[in-house]
Amino acid sequence: NVLETTFDFEYQKWLKSKAHEAFVGYRGARIKLRDRVLKDGRVLPNDIIDVSKFMDSMVDVDLMGECGIELAQHFLETKATKILTVATTGLIIAMPMASELQVPVVYARKERSLVMADTFQAAYSSNTVGSNRMLYVAKSHIDPDDRVLIVDDFLSAGSSQEALLRIVSDAGATPVGVAVLIEKVYESGRKSLSGFNVPVHSMVSVASVRDGVITLVEEEGFQEEEIPIVEKNMKEKKSEKTTATAAVKDKKGVMEMDDDVESEEH
Repeated sequence: NVLETTFDFEYQKWLKSKAHEAFVGYRGARIKLRDRVLKDGRVLPNDIIDVSKFMDSMVDVDLMGECGIELAQHFLETKATKILTVATTGLIIAMPMASELQVPVVYARKERSLVMADTFQAAYSSNTVGSNRMLYVAKSHIDPDDRVLIVDDFLSAGSSQEALLRIVSDAGATPVGVAVLIEKVYESGRKSLSGFNVPVHSMVSVASVRDGVITLVEEEGFQEEEIPIVEKNMKEKKSEKTTATAAVKDKKGVMEMDDDVESEEH
């Protein structure tokens, strides 16, 4: 019990240090990735987004490293023990994330290897590889007590991520989330994964590729889940102060609000 308590304490200290690092350079990698998608991304037939200049047949290693660090911050508290991805494009983000989280990477093959005598397998399809394809993972690589984070480059229809989640389920392990670099929000990927009840996070969201033009989801501000810990706590305290001040004024029958209380319009 003492050893377990000590380990948990050290782990919490490590989590806080990682959260602080993420807060200091928050969203830097996301902005860089967004700019590269707009600059170097191309739209191919069947709404395929070609990013081969920086994250496919040619990889910007520095950018992927920064993206891996930033994306990993969203899953620190899941206590993942392994990352599961698809060879080969999923490895470009899975490797730096695994380095940041200090966990091994397991990758699913699209063809059975000679060294894979006993495997989990699941069917999937995509615009780039077609339908009726299979993913294979060696049974010796995933244990029932593993907590598995699914990592991939794209989230489109969600077929490959769903196949990986089925493999995790077949192994008796626990899925803890899905992390992707680019999400096509105009497709049904996120909805198709909703039944697995795991958090899904993407760094860049593509709203449309109409007429061959890549349009991204523009963010007017932080989403609630993306507010850094320090900033979120400050906002919560400010909200508590606002509520308390308003209650006192109302009790005294004062019509004019105190200067510290901000209107809802702001």
